[in-house]
Amino acid sequence: MVVGIVFMTTVGRVLGKAVDARAKARAKGKEGLDAVAAKEIEGLRAERKLLIERIENLETIVCGVDLELNQKLNKLIDEQRLLTTGGPVIGASGGAASGGAASDGAAAGSARPAPEPPAGATVHGHDRTMTAPPTPSARPPPAATPTGLLPGDMLANRYRIQRLLGKGGMGAVYLAHDEVLADIVALKIISSAWASDEAAMVDRFKREAAAARKVSSPNVIRIHDLGEARPGMLYLSMEYVHGRTLADVISSRGLVPIADCIDILDQICTGLEAAHQAGVIHRDLKPGNVLVSERNAVKIIDFGLAKATAADGMTATGMLMGTPYYMSPEQVRGRRVDASSDIYSLGALAYHLVTGRPPFSGENAIAVGFAHLSETAVPPRQLRPELEAELEGTIVRSLAKEPGDRPRSASDFRASMTGSARA
Repeated sequence: MVVGIVFMTTVGRVLGKAVDARAKARAKGKEGLDAVAAKEIEGLRAERKLLIERIENLETIVCGVDLELNQKLNKLIDEQRLLTTGGPVIGASGGAASGGAASDGAAAGSARPAPEPPAGATVHGHDRTMTAPPTPSARPPPAATPTGLLPGDMLANRYRIQRLLGKGGMGAVYLAHDEVLADIVALKIISSAWASDEAAMVDRFKREAAAARKVSSPNVIRIHDLGEARPGMLYLSMEYVHGRTLADVISSRGLVPIADCIDILDQICTGLEAAHQAGVIHRDLKPGNVLVSERNAVKIIDFGLAKATAADGMTATGMLMGTPYYMSPEQVRGRRVDASSDIYSLGALAYHLVTGRPPFSGENAIAVGFAHLSETAVPPRQLRPELEAELEGTIVRSLAKEPGDRPRSASDFRASMTGSARA
């Protein structure tokens, strides 16, 4: 990969020198350039521009993958250190505390709540979606939870811990009783002790709360409270939804009935439109960040990557943010994003929902990223012939490489997929 970048950079420089040399010759009048020569120079310039853009795209993707690998490596190092010192073990999947799901740990393939373990039994943590059954381990986990909280503990003189819903690299999500609201809530807790970059962790946590609280919609998870229980331990209290992620629904049901697909997409559009009207861009819309309750109510969650429309779409270093399978081309390129980027992600999510697979795949994140930039997805009706033409057309338009060619808004997406846009 590095060799490829060096090669492309070298070729770009050679093309650049060739263009500059011809331009200087023309300026000095050493030879009269006819129309063919002028056209050749313009062609070289266009080729050079395209090559430079490809290099920049490749560098952005490589930086994103490098960041992800470093995070995983740091996490493994931390886990090994905790094992040798007898500290609590954090789930290797990156778990709930980093993802922000406020859903129960229902077993895959069933929307019914998982039965409570018998008294004294060991409870294994769930993965990031909190919907997959626990994987047996040769080493039983210690009794302590990732944040040291146990059932019955009181947090911030308000939240009575009931049980662990899921755990991850920076903390955990608990089912708790809010003594003030007299209601059950999902309590996301993170501890700076588990973060390699405490400032970034705290910033993401606060951004999630701020972004979600700006949005008022029945289809966006409701945030109740944000606070610091004690130095180094932050908590986020949110609406508790008894159900599963959309990713788990797709995995367990295979091809979801078309009517259910339209109903789910309709609710996602409602939540997404509310977010955009509040000036919030989600930037990581995917099946794993959509909850589906037992009554099929849909909630968008995890605004940890969200940004206000007035803010920059990327970090200061141009870091790749989002999930490769659902990222817009402009996200892959590391450019500033707006609501149309979420529309692209909505189209990728819809494609996965109706066909059972993402629009693009590859051996790694780099291959998937390049597919978003240059490839055309297989038409959904080739994979599922019973799809209505309106729904297929809306999904295909949403996956347009150019933002201006996509539906103008989530409301436009909804009207288009049902055919009401023609009325």
